Amino acid sequence: MNYYACVGFAVRDAPDLARLAEEAVRVGVPVGRDPVLGLRMWCVGRGVELWAEVGPKGEALGVLPFYDSGRDHLLSVVGCGADPDHPEEGWAEAWINPTEAGEPYSGAFPLVCDLVDYLAVAPLLDSLPRLVQARLAVFLHEARIFPDALAVAEEALQAGFRLPPYTFASTPYFSLDEPVIPERPEATAMLSGRVLRVVQETNPHTGLPFLVLSVDTGKVIVDAVAPPDLLPGIREEMFLQAGGWVLAKIPALN
Repeated sequence: MNYYACVGFAVRDAPDLARLAEEAVRVGVPVGRDPVLGLRMWCVGRGVELWAEVGPKGEALGVLPFYDSGRDHLLSVVGCGADPDHPEEGWAEAWINPTEAGEPYSGAFPLVCDLVDYLAVAPLLDSLPRLVQARLAVFLHEARIFPDALAVAEEALQAGFRLPPYTFASTPYFSLDEPVIPERPEATAMLSGRVLRVVQETNPHTGLPFLVLSVDTGKVIVDAVAPPDLLPGIREEMFLQAGGWVLAKIPALN
């Protein structure tokens, strides 16, 4: 299971990934103006995108998938940084939907996400905090389906602890203790909520299916993608509890 499968790419091993990265570099359009490291974006179609990093000799360094739902979220970015081992990749720490313009920590909840367009937007995030409009997608790697909120609550009573019916919690903050943000925080999250929309799409490049979901987590509607076999029988109005990788892009800064 990997996040490429969530948007219909069959990446089984390192050679598969290398071939996908090379194709994205060849087909994608340049984004950003970094004089050493480059970025290419391949709009595959049906909301699916591939963002490939390019080295100084034009070589493919890596590639990240993305799903663009068209839904904008207001983020107050309070931190960002490059991956210590892969400086062409990076992350952001932000508060979603801040309620006070002058208070960056007034949002619905804190969030850590990987930025697929990090090379393009990092130079413009050197002065923080900063308000930006961003697109978010959660690539699910585990999930449970419940018929309704009552079933979620009953499960919580039996198990002793479960996510509340409406939750979106970034993994670094999913603790009763004061979170300690490492040099490279984990861009994963747990979500729980009512499924507002579920559609099976097809990756136009590979012909493989994937699911697109909109989930009401209480304070925000979260868009998620997953391989169909992860969520057999899921329907609208059901409740979903899941974990996944959080990916984002900031189109206005590209």
